[in-house]
Amino acid sequence: MKKRSNLTVMMRLIGLVKPLTGYMILAVLLGVVGFLCAIFITIFGGWALLDALHMESPVPMAAAFAIAISIAVARGFLRYGEQACNHYIAFKLLALIRDHVFKALRKLCPAKLEGKGKGNLISVITSDIELLEVFYAHTILIAFSVSVIMIGFIMSIHWVLGLVALAAYLVVGVAVPMIVSKMSGDTGNQFREQSGSLSSFVLDSLRGLGESIQYQTGKKRLKELDSRTDSL
Repeated sequence: MKKRSNLTVMMRLIGLVKPLTGYMILAVLLGVVGFLCAIFITIFGGWALLDALHMESPVPMAAAFAIAISIAVARGFLRYGEQACNHYIAFKLLALIRDHVFKALRKLCPAKLEGKGKGNLISVITSDIELLEVFYAHTILIAFSVSVIMIGFIMSIHWVLGLVALAAYLVVGVAVPMIVSKMSGDTGNQFREQSGSLSSFVLDSLRGLGESIQYQTGKKRLKELDSRTDSL
């Protein structure tokens, strides 16, 4: 099987959102504004502190507190709206992807699937597809947009501070995830294979429950199940 790059897989997953583009745009807008509200709560607090210390501040203390309280309340509603849109998209797509998987299975059954690990199929239909919810519910577009806006805001104070912020975002948001991904190697694939193997073992044990009772191999089977679980 030809191995596809992570970028290729990610772009194909993003392409599935096309029928729900409106909800995705709304989720991004609500997310960006919500995160900016959360960030600016501390900024307005800092401006209020400067005014209290009789230092130069762009906003008087009373106005800063009033705005901070307002955006704190708005943050709650924006967060709720963002999560509602994100999870609506995610679970709609989970149903769509599962539908595609079952259609493919119907075409392959029974000959092509004979001898294949049933546990792997169960993992694909359940846990593997469920992990995609995180991908869709926590969109990269929000992080990118908020980062760009904040870099621009910080640069309006001083361009050097803006460059420091840019470097920090690149390190935390790009460099560190790539390094961690490289260091982890094929750990994810190993976990996935062992998880599928464990599911297959459990299914085989259930199907062969009568034989296990007849030949009194239940304890041996249970011991091997514990061993596989510990290994995973």
